[in-house]
Amino acid sequence: MNKPHKHAALIKAWADGAEIQYRNSIREVWRDVSGNPAWCTMAEYRIKPKTIKYRLALVEGVRSDWVNAAMNGTEEYRIQNSSSFIKWLGDWQVVEI
Repeated sequence: MNKPHKHAALIKAWADGAEIQYRNSIREVWRDVSGNPAWCTMAEYRIKPKTIKYRLALVEGVRSDWVNAAMNGTEEYRIQNSSSFIKWLGDWQVVEI
């Protein structure tokens, strides 16, 4: 029996529609694959992780201040224009989940 390709599981996932990313020793950041992946043995591949984008706001509560999260521009606008809004606790963040 032949040994499976180094990236066999990822090749199957890609064939089934998964988005693939790659990186190599020269570029340490993950890059999206456009078109067909080369499946080089010198590169590292992964299924593109899902991400969420959020921005945290400090808002005034009845007994104490608390944190609220905006997940999109509409929520950002609603929070910022509410009477309990104090300030943003930073810029938009994107995290892998």
